Amino acid sequence: FISMQVYVPLDYESRFVGKEVISVLGYRFGKSASSLVLSAITHTLGIGGLRELSYFTTAAAALWLGTAWRLSNFVPTRAEAEEAYKTMKKGS
Repeated sequence: FISMQVYVPLDYESRFVGKEVISVLGYRFGKSASSLVLSAITHTLGIGGLRELSYFTTAAAALWLGTAWRLSNFVPTRAEAEEAYKTMKKGS
């Protein structure tokens, strides 16, 4: 998702040519950054065993699910989006 936001300010040719480069660099940087963050968290919290790691990942997944559920309330339904589009189109 974040890598898609990088394309927005680019012109058509730059978007076409640079899309693959941005995707590869973004993907690799994201994996490296998340690996470093997870390593730092597990080292700081003293998580060394498989059981502790399982508890940690379950808690992280539950946190992610709760956050995603709350954020999904901000996404309009199809009917709401169509109504907003019609209203916007009338205004312009």
